[in-house]
Amino acid sequence: MQTEKILVQAPRGIPPKMVTDYVKRCLAALPATRAALDRSDYVHMRIFGHRLRGSGGAYGMLALTEIGSAIEKAALEADTTELRLQVAALEACLNRMEILSD
Repeated sequence: MQTEKILVQAPRGIPPKMVTDYVKRCLAALPATRAALDRSDYVHMRIFGHRLRGSGGAYGMLALTEIGSAIEKAALEADTTELRLQVAALEACLNRMEILSD
């Protein structure tokens, strides 16, 4: 398990607090996402992955974009095992992020 911090520089024009708040919102969404996965709610998972892919890109977080894309793809394939792996990867990634101030 990786424990190194992931240093994130806020994109130009976006205050670091906004990026920190985004990461907190992503973490707060994990319980509902896991509950949707437990219900085999692949529509929820697809939408969650799609939004994560887009918002991760908007905040300059390539890792979140990649995980969001993988979640979206796995949801379309109803691949519960892959979804569980990606949600765990997302949580680990989010917990390791450190937002740098200007």
